[in-house]
Amino acid sequence: MQTTSLKTIRTSLILLSLFLIVQVKAQEIDSAKTKDDSTAFKLYPLPVVYYTPETRFAFGAVGIASFRLKDKLYSDRNSFFQLGGAYTQEDQLLFYLPYQLFLKDNNYYVFGEFGYYRYSYLFYGVGADLAESNEEVYFVNFPRIRLNATKLIAPQFYFGIRYWFDDYQIKDTKEDGILRNELVNGANGGVISSLGLIGILDKRDHINYPEKGSILEIAAIPNSTLLGSDLNFIKYSIDYAKYLKYKGIVTAINLYGVSISGNPPFNEQAFIGGRSKMRGFYEGRFRERNLVMGQVELRKWIGWKLGLVAFSGHGVLSHELEHMSLSNLKNTYGVGIRYRLNEEDKINIRLDYGRSFDGESSAVYLVVGEAF
Repeated sequence: MQTTSLKTIRTSLILLSLFLIVQVKAQEIDSAKTKDDSTAFKLYPLPVVYYTPETRFAFGAVGIASFRLKDKLYSDRNSFFQLGGAYTQEDQLLFYLPYQLFLKDNNYYVFGEFGYYRYSYLFYGVGADLAESNEEVYFVNFPRIRLNATKLIAPQFYFGIRYWFDDYQIKDTKEDGILRNELVNGANGGVISSLGLIGILDKRDHINYPEKGSILEIAAIPNSTLLGSDLNFIKYSIDYAKYLKYKGIVTAINLYGVSISGNPPFNEQAFIGGRSKMRGFYEGRFRERNLVMGQVELRKWIGWKLGLVAFSGHGVLSHELEHMSLSNLKNTYGVGIRYRLNEEDKINIRLDYGRSFDGESSAVYLVVGEAF
């Protein structure tokens, strides 16, 4: 398991400082923009410098575009996309285009990602109680399509379809490891192709940095050989976040659940860890068919463009829903720094340090956007 040293944290802070200098220069370009220009297109060409335990340090370039496609009055809901590429210390190559579009006076909400990844992961098996000694590395190439197309059918409620596609091409595995011996579904890789329904009840006051309101997303996504998938399974998920503000402190609460039926591959099972789901654990440190997770984060702006956060996460995984047990509860906590890249659209860069309660795992994350 990769652990975080003081040297890594210091290096992250130095790189963040250099990164922010570039952000300030980019913001100067947009200083004359006002809310009267409802279709203003703001482009931030930036170097990519970030850190996650899955990649270690990554370097590259990205263009972050924020704009509005609105026919009438100014909207606080900005459309955006990022087009970037990066190379990491783990010899990984990433090309990605995440996007969100609000169309026709916010009557249509389209979001997702297109990308190609040459990646390496740590894998520990499938289960809620896996020893760190199980760790093995595998390498994978995959193109990715994430498309969510929804329409406003009631006040603040979007409904539509979700299509996901990955061609997961596993290239190298550990000799005598779990994957090499095909001890889990999907050990040889394969195609994931899913099409299902998604509903979003969005009552947030702002999409990039909410201070009040809530958002609820419910999805049922079948994967079928009829769609080109190599396996048949259905993933059900519910994701809820609530935001409260009191005396300048925003309390953000996130509840998340996943249940999978059928024959899922290991890489599509519910997991904890990574930059948004229980920071502090390696992404996919624990995987299973069923997951219930909760997170709490306190957010406070301290002046100029800087903010501080403190967070904790708690999750339970199980093979069967009826076997959910607090005896397998996983816990993380951490702190972070925020820098406001764009005041109008409230887009933040975040530097987070997370750690598991038992001290087994810790990680640093330097990325754009809030965890939830």
